[in-house]
Amino acid sequence: MFTPSGSPRHAGAAARGRDAVVDRHAPVRLAWPDAARGLAISLVVLYHATNWTASTGYDVSVLREVNETLRSLRMPLFFAVSGMFAAKWVTVPWSRLARGKLLFFAWVFVLWEPISLVVRLLTGYYQVADADWGTVAHHLAWSLLVPRSELWFIWTLAAFFVIARALRRVPAPIQLVLAAAVSAWALAGWEPESIAWRGTAQFVVFFLGGLHLRPLLERFAERVAHGIGWLWAVGAVAVWLGIQVGVRQLGFSDVPGLYLLANIAGVPAGVAVSVLASRVPGARYLPRSLGLEWIGSRTLPVFVTHTSVVLGLLFLLYSNAIWIPAPQSQWLPVALWAAAIAVGLGLGALAPRIGARWLFAPPRWLSGAKP
Repeated sequence: MFTPSGSPRHAGAAARGRDAVVDRHAPVRLAWPDAARGLAISLVVLYHATNWTASTGYDVSVLREVNETLRSLRMPLFFAVSGMFAAKWVTVPWSRLARGKLLFFAWVFVLWEPISLVVRLLTGYYQVADADWGTVAHHLAWSLLVPRSELWFIWTLAAFFVIARALRRVPAPIQLVLAAAVSAWALAGWEPESIAWRGTAQFVVFFLGGLHLRPLLERFAERVAHGIGWLWAVGAVAVWLGIQVGVRQLGFSDVPGLYLLANIAGVPAGVAVSVLASRVPGARYLPRSLGLEWIGSRTLPVFVTHTSVVLGLLFLLYSNAIWIPAPQSQWLPVALWAAAIAVGLGLGALAPRIGARWLFAPPRWLSGAKP
């Protein structure tokens, strides 16, 4: 999911027009996976903004309820789309995987994990009682094994590429059955020391599902995109919501397998919404695909910076005794969400122009890439 926007990893059929004339096999970037990535990262930012706002003491009960419902959609969609474009890395030698993917994840994690933890400490949001610089140093020393921040996404993605490569000779059905068993158990309430360990167990089936079931997802996306595809979309969202709400209301979330069903249903629902969004045309005051494609091709800067932006803004509010009462406080996470995305996108655009590409990718001399 976190790859440069120029990557051909969303390659699909040749586009009509000039490219199709010049080269019938020229790949084009599919629109809906970018929209899906944009949707997923936007929901993740909103989720974190809401949680940190609630921990400050603001009333954001409405958004917390919305986020809890969306929980079974945003992460399964995120990792399923990531798995869809991982096929080439499963077949390459380990050395190439290490240089081409794992180094990328490691560089970003090692660079931004300290920033995230230091910002938490300085703003008073470190989730450890009596945390000090010694606590930060200890956690950083073990962070490659026990991630502590929202960067667990990156750690978990690296783990998924290693798992997929290691299992390359195991038949896909066996991989999916074993992964589903692990995810069903972990989604039922496993609470290990690190959220990265939990995330790896919970969502491994979705990464492997995206890897092995990509044709199925693409066929579904095509059905949504053509004719009366909106009926497919409504049906997919209705099925997901029905299972999600039913499992929650009946208190079955901790029953192994049942909450997994809600997460599985969240993938086609997310794909359907993404396909419809990708078909929204641009207008004077409305960006194409509601801006999701644009965000989806630039997710990394948004992801690694958003928590620090949110915590910094909340710190400015409470340190200056600025309080937003209910019900207006329900909109505060939305404002923080917009600010975090804007800052991430802005920094992502600025970095290469000022020679700071290294903020979001390892130097070319280190990865062996040609300048």
